[in-house]
Amino acid sequence: MTVYKYELPIEDFVNILMPIGAEVLHVDVQRGQPCIWARVDPTAKPERRIFRVAGTGHPLDPAIGPHIGSFQMHDGALVFHVFEVTQ
Repeated sequence: MTVYKYELPIEDFVNILMPIGAEVLHVDVQRGQPCIWARVDPTAKPERRIFRVAGTGHPLDPAIGPHIGSFQMHDGALVFHVFEVTQ
């Protein structure tokens, strides 16, 4: 197992290829870039995972998946929340 970092663009829906079974560990900003860190088996086949990035106050579909984490940008002026889309 290895921890990998994936850049997270600030878009409503983000597709990220991760090895099957990847466990998302953390969401944060590193050097101005939002990222997701995940524990992965680098030998596993990749699968597409979909994440919803929503600013505070933005509407969410009631069927959205679990909350992965939140991060702040611009000294806390912007706060984003990341959910994994499971439907």
